Amino acid sequence: MTTTASRFEARTAPCGKVKDGEELLTEDLQGLTTRDVRFACGCHTHREEFHDGSVHNQVVTHHGRVLVDEELRGE
Repeated sequence: MTTTASRFEARTAPCGKVKDGEELLTEDLQGLTTRDVRFACGCHTHREEFHDGSVHNQVVTHHGRVLVDEELRGE
């Protein structure tokens, strides 16, 4: 399993504010990939791509409001 962390500058957060933040990418080298993006304001996105091709995507504002919470089935 590998994890890569990187900082980013001035990107539009789910709340609409432009904030810096950090992105974490984790891969298990067998097809599972997780990407977490956390903004300085507290907003975050979480995306998991599973071995079978299905995807779970979640977007939450810093107030805790869930904007997106979807699962897409793979083949």
